[in-house]
Amino acid sequence: MALNRNHSEGGGVIVNNSENILMTYDHIEITFSDIEPMPDAFKGTKKGSVFLTPYRVIFVSKGKDAMQSFMMPFYLLKDCEIKQPVFGANYIKGTVKAEAGGM
Repeated sequence: MALNRNHSEGGGVIVNNSENILMTYDHIEITFSDIEPMPDAFKGTKKGSVFLTPYRVIFVSKGKDAMQSFMMPFYLLKDCEIKQPVFGANYIKGTVKAEAGGM
């Protein structure tokens, strides 16, 4: 996982030469929990866009926030569940593990 390394100044996303963007979703909200201690960049609900590549998920936030982008490689995602409540928006819930030497 990486924080603030995959966005451009114009609000776009930066991907490696060897990968391409498969899907893009706008109007996404992301929330982090179970982090001790909780850094300021992870507090609250973030709004933005998600970019899906063959190797990872990249979230790019709208506006000026401490978190401008957040990248999650698929091999670090664990216990993912797709939730479809009757009265509410669909969402994905899971755990992202930090890499050794990461945050």
